[in-house]
Amino acid sequence: MSYFTYTQISLGPVTLYTWGLMVGLGFLIGYWLALIRAKQKGIDQDKIFKLTLLVFLGSIIGARLSYLLQFNRWTEFFLFKASGLMFYGGLLGALLISWFYFKKNKEEFLEIADLLSPSIALGIFIGRIGCFLIKDHPGAITNLPWAIQWPDGILRHPVALYLSLNGLVLFLILWFSRNRLQKSGQLFAIFLIYYSFSRFFLEFTRVGDPQIFNLFISQWISLVILIGVFVFLKKKV
Repeated sequence: MSYFTYTQISLGPVTLYTWGLMVGLGFLIGYWLALIRAKQKGIDQDKIFKLTLLVFLGSIIGARLSYLLQFNRWTEFFLFKASGLMFYGGLLGALLISWFYFKKNKEEFLEIADLLSPSIALGIFIGRIGCFLIKDHPGAITNLPWAIQWPDGILRHPVALYLSLNGLVLFLILWFSRNRLQKSGQLFAIFLIYYSFSRFFLEFTRVGDPQIFNLFISQWISLVILIGVFVFLKKKV
């Protein structure tokens, strides 16, 4: 596959930046799906709206702070760009602000986490398309038939495409499992287990990020999440 990028779309005097457009689209479609599921389950849609705003705020702050911490680039705090956010940091920020919200309002966190899990997976699928179009993540060298030949002539893994398709697979798993699980938290657990497990191995196809003992920071976070989920499930059994 030849190297290409689509960093922006021009509609007359209006310029839309591809990455931001796809991330925003993923967020809106995920929110729309969450509203549909909330209506089906008899959950107040106004609650979903408020929570969505909090999740958006928490995810942006968490993703930005974790990126700055990972690369020690605090002087770039207000210079937002596609490579200036970290997914796991955004997930942690969203989870923390959601947990405080439900604790304050004395409501069931896991029930809403189950409801939002397919929406998050769908958002990953759509948002990562934006990363792929702007070639945000350089991959490791490979000779696979679908490798992308970068401007330097080196064939590399299309990491962002892998991450996007991984989000789609996760969404399909969650969507077809949503009515088959009886206990609160099970769907959310599947989301965390699948994403962390798959993300750990997908990280071997990328380059450039800092490593600790030959593993990327995202891989260490994946392992911590997996251990945490299994400990949680063991206590629940």
